[in-house]
Amino acid sequence: MRVPSMNVAGLSVVTVVVAGVIYGIETLFQRTSGGSLVLNLTFWLAIAEGSVALIASAEVSRATWHHPIRSQMLSAYAFIPMVALMFLTFIPQMDIYPWWGDPHFWAQKWLFVFRHTAWMLVTFFIARKFAAEALKGTDAARRWGVFYLVFFFLGQSVIGLEWVMSLEKPWFSTLFGAYFMVEAFQSGIIIAALVLWAMRAKVAEPDEGWRFAQRSVGGLMFGFSIFWAYFYFSQLIVIWYGNLPEEVQYLARRIGYHTPYWALARAIFGLCWVVPFVILMGKRPKMNPKVVSIVGLLVLLGFYCEKWLMIALAAPVNLGLMIVETLLVGILFAIVMRSGTHTLPKIEPVPGAQTSASPTPQH
Repeated sequence: MRVPSMNVAGLSVVTVVVAGVIYGIETLFQRTSGGSLVLNLTFWLAIAEGSVALIASAEVSRATWHHPIRSQMLSAYAFIPMVALMFLTFIPQMDIYPWWGDPHFWAQKWLFVFRHTAWMLVTFFIARKFAAEALKGTDAARRWGVFYLVFFFLGQSVIGLEWVMSLEKPWFSTLFGAYFMVEAFQSGIIIAALVLWAMRAKVAEPDEGWRFAQRSVGGLMFGFSIFWAYFYFSQLIVIWYGNLPEEVQYLARRIGYHTPYWALARAIFGLCWVVPFVILMGKRPKMNPKVVSIVGLLVLLGFYCEKWLMIALAAPVNLGLMIVETLLVGILFAIVMRSGTHTLPKIEPVPGAQTSASPTPQH
């Protein structure tokens, strides 16, 4: 099935329809599905923000490998306000949080809604400005890239802490937010791999710029799988070594051999680290867009299952509703990625600035 490309008006209508459908089914299944939307919003927002963060990090570091896929990846920024709208449909379900109704100022219902909605919208506007400067090839792109990365790092960390970790209040982990940020960045790398695979299918012989990008994305996916494992182990070893009941109970319920989830927990570790580490260790697999993309999809499946394991034991998750929402939001994201020509800022190239079509130096 070919995903359609839409203009801004069409995307707005589709977003409102999807948000309305989600609101309707969430209200219909109230008290039995609150965690489903938390899972999907967390998962898809990480993918959208991580896609832009990957390009921002490349611009800030003065890299050139990303030029062939820059405009396609930056298209993901338009998805951020769509998640903000769908986040508002979650309001009727917010009593799934154990701290709901707490008199503490920071836990007030409307402050929670306002700060996260406002943060996503500010992140969107910064991403749009960064996209405009990056596509023009100006020096300001690096400055706006830094701004975006700061909002990305903080935003993803707070989402991990407030959207997911607070479901288990009073349990906490100081690494939890950074763990979500790493997964979001890895998700952006996976989208880059899929974009390169789609580009390879359209040409008989890829140019040197494409080869450079493919080699870089394969290496990044391999490296960040190790980085993810480092965060996983760092969080686990401290809790295991401390052996404090108030800390251990979170992991014991999810990865302990006495739980029904121990096999799933080990499968998640295999998908997120063992598979990419073993397959992408050599040079040739990194240069094969099909191999890298399939490995990336397996990693995304691991992230999705991991978020289910984090959320489902603390909040009600309706499996059927979760799948429906995943399909709806996933199709909307695919349409956004296809509609970059309509959503990306209209700019006039700066004379002398390097563009994606310019020769890519190998460094």
